[in-house]
Amino acid sequence: MAQTRVGSWSCGQAARCIAPVPVGEDGTHHRFMVGTYTLQQRNEIHVLEFEENTADVVCRRTLPHEDEIWLLSVSPTNSSQVATYSSGKASSPALRLWNTGNLNDPQASMEEVCTLEDEETPLTSVKSVLWDPHNEGIVVVADTEALRVFQGSSGVGSKLSRQLTLHVGQRCNGACLDPHHPQHVSTVDDAHLKTWDLRSSRLASKKEYAHLFGARDVDYNPNVPYQVLTTGEDAVIRFWDLRQLGKCMRTLANGHHHWITC
Repeated sequence: MAQTRVGSWSCGQAARCIAPVPVGEDGTHHRFMVGTYTLQQRNEIHVLEFEENTADVVCRRTLPHEDEIWLLSVSPTNSSQVATYSSGKASSPALRLWNTGNLNDPQASMEEVCTLEDEETPLTSVKSVLWDPHNEGIVVVADTEALRVFQGSSGVGSKLSRQLTLHVGQRCNGACLDPHHPQHVSTVDDAHLKTWDLRSSRLASKKEYAHLFGARDVDYNPNVPYQVLTTGEDAVIRFWDLRQLGKCMRTLANGHHHWITC
């Protein structure tokens, strides 16, 4: 029986967020970013790579980041574009876009592109930062009560402006853009699963009480349209067909003893 090999990497500091990095042109790199959060020291983003042949996890780059990193998101179409939601000892929470340069160049530095701001309502308690795979200049931000759509150029020195605010309910915990249908996004708030059409700013579908307690996260099946999974505070994973929300397709229970995120 083959021995199981497990790779690991220590960031040297506490870390709470991880994000996948798009596959390179050769299709062989398995990379992801990990952001640290510590109040007394400078924080970092570690660019890690998993080596299939040896099962080792190797740090390819370490990018300095002053504030605690609470959320990290990498553009699915451009691995040099990164969003962080962070706060520091002397600074308020902020959502920033960065350009990391060529991840294969150890000499490249990370440069701040802009800060995403809503002039009417401050961005607080950000839960998800979504890069639209169908429109490169669009970023959707989900906080506890609303979806905010920002649009513009994401190049260095540019600015993304808010184009739409869509109130989705109370206690929104997560959101995910539909990879198959442009301008569709699903959210979980309280215990409910909702899908929104950003073009009409309307609710497209809704499943009330998708979970016994609060729903924590949602994700789309990248290969099969209309299929999503939700996770909840009831320690259950549920699979849904958005066209037939009367009954879930499948339920996975007993594998977790606490709430689940994805």
